[in-house]
Amino acid sequence: MSKLIERIKALIPIIKGQKDLDDAYLARSADVYDLERRMRLLDVESRANARSLIFGTMMP
Repeated sequence: MSKLIERIKALIPIIKGQKDLDDAYLARSADVYDLERRMRLLDVESRANARSLIFGTMMP
């Protein structure tokens, strides 16, 4: 059992959080206009995800 836990712990640093993924996405922008477009896309996506979470938890 301990070997399984060690393997899982070894994988955890590989898994990146959403903020790290978003930062990497923004860092790949070509210019200021592309950066602003990507920022708007991330904002819209985060709002849509939050909205679906709220409605999903309030439904019977």
